[in-house]
Amino acid sequence: MTDRTSDLAARVQGFAQELIDTLSAVLGAPVSFDVKVGTSPARPQVAISQSDPIGVPLTVDGHVMFRLLVQFRCRWNTTGNSLAVEQSSFAVAVEQVAEPFFHFDYVRDSIESVPVAHLNIHAHRDEVIWAMLMARTKRGKRRAKDAANGKITRISTLHFPLGGHRHRPSIEDVLEMLVNEFGIDHAEDARHVLAAGRRRFRSIQTAVGVHDAPEVAATALRELGYTVTAPANTPVLRADRLERY
Repeated sequence: MTDRTSDLAARVQGFAQELIDTLSAVLGAPVSFDVKVGTSPARPQVAISQSDPIGVPLTVDGHVMFRLLVQFRCRWNTTGNSLAVEQSSFAVAVEQVAEPFFHFDYVRDSIESVPVAHLNIHAHRDEVIWAMLMARTKRGKRRAKDAANGKITRISTLHFPLGGHRHRPSIEDVLEMLVNEFGIDHAEDARHVLAAGRRRFRSIQTAVGVHDAPEVAATALRELGYTVTAPANTPVLRADRLERY
C-alpha cells in the first residue's frame, strides 16, 4: 500500500466511524462497517459497506421489518487533497425480500442519461402499502385507522426526501428525466437549454448556501488559494437551513 493509499484509507476509516456513530446512535444498537482498500496505486479507492452482508436490521416493535444496505466508494478529489465520494448507495429492502424496496444512488461519473443523484423505486404496490400500514408512527397509525374505516391507503402520500432547501432537484432535472426515460418530444437544442438552466439554478443555490455557512465557504476558498478576510461582524451560521429535513 502506497503512502497516498494509506492516507486515503485513514480518511475513509474516519468517515466510516462517523457512519457507525450515527447509525448506532439513531438505531439504539451497535452497527459496524467494513473498509476495503483497492490495490491500484494509480487510482486508489476505498470502499465502505455494512459488515452484515444482508444489511443493517431495522425493527418495528422489536421485529426486523427492513434491511438497510449502505455502500460508498471513495477516492481523492481532483486536487488530491480531500476525500471524494465516487459512488454511494442507500438501499432499503423488506426483510426476506431480495429486491430492494427503494434506493438512493450517487454516481460521480454517471453516464449522461442517468442523473448523478437519483432515486429508484423497485417495490410493488402491495409491498409499499404493507410497509406504510405497519409503521408505528403517528402517520402509520393514522393510515391503519383510516384503512380500518374503509379509506384506501395511497402510495401518493409517501414522501421521499430530496436534498432540503439547497440541494433539491430543479425543473431542468425533471424535464431531462422525461426526455431520457420517456422520450418526450423536445427541441434540438433542449439539452443545452437544460444544462444552462441547471447551471443558473445551482449557481444561485451555491451563492445562498454561502450565506447559510459563511465560514465553511471561506475555508473552501482559502483551500483554493483565495485570500478571505472575515468581516468585523461575522455572519451567523444558519443551522436551521443546513439541518432542515
